[in-house]
Amino acid sequence: MTIKTNPEQLDMLKSQMDEANQKSHFVIFESTELSSGDHLRLITDYDSFKDIRKAHADRATMHILQDIVPITDNLAKWAIAESKAAHQNDDPEALADLEHYTNAVLKENLIQVNQE
Repeated sequence: MTIKTNPEQLDMLKSQMDEANQKSHFVIFESTELSSGDHLRLITDYDSFKDIRKAHADRATMHILQDIVPITDNLAKWAIAESKAAHQNDDPEALADLEHYTNAVLKENLIQVNQE
């Protein structure tokens, strides 16, 4: 994993995420492609989930598996990995970190992980 943080950085990020959570809470959702039946479990905030579901309604069905995700160290590291992957979307290490921390959050919320 390429994400390096110290406890103070994690605490600060979790505090920022807690503030954001007041506006639009984090959810775990599952997306199932209509054409193949392939499914993937993902994390986002509720407002983004609604936008994603609307934008992809012709290609996939999406439903929330967990409404309100606790803000943990793994969720904070997921947020770092998600931001990094969004800015470096062709970097295999960034994508691997995102996959790893997505699965870590799924696991701690007792939701089946995505295949690695």
